[in-house]
Amino acid sequence: MKFKFILIATLLFMGSAIAAGHITKAQKEKTIECLGHYSATAVLPAETIEVKNMELALASVKVIREYLASEGVKDDEMNKGMNVYVDKVYGKPFNKSKNTECNKFIYKQIKGSEEKIEKLSRTIYAG
Repeated sequence: MKFKFILIATLLFMGSAIAAGHITKAQKEKTIECLGHYSATAVLPAETIEVKNMELALASVKVIREYLASEGVKDDEMNKGMNVYVDKVYGKPFNKSKNTECNKFIYKQIKGSEEKIEKLSRTIYAG
């Protein structure tokens, strides 16, 4: 009886550990890099970027943060990685190719994110 309890407890623990952390290190790093890209995009001077791109960036930040949190990534880790990227690109113009690269990656990485980001972006600035 004790053996069955230990076995069941072990399986439940392993199942929850797998469910909470199936993102690879490389995926996490790339996701955080894109979080940095979108964060930097969201604070560009308004006259240097289309409002739609700014709204999509803000929505992307929210969706990515929720996703990373659900994967067990702590705010400190998100912020540290995001700031490394933001510091690299601060003051530079909108990077359309990086935006396209991140869009493709995030839409593939986070199930349903394209629709969620689009819907959320329409609520920002009454867009």
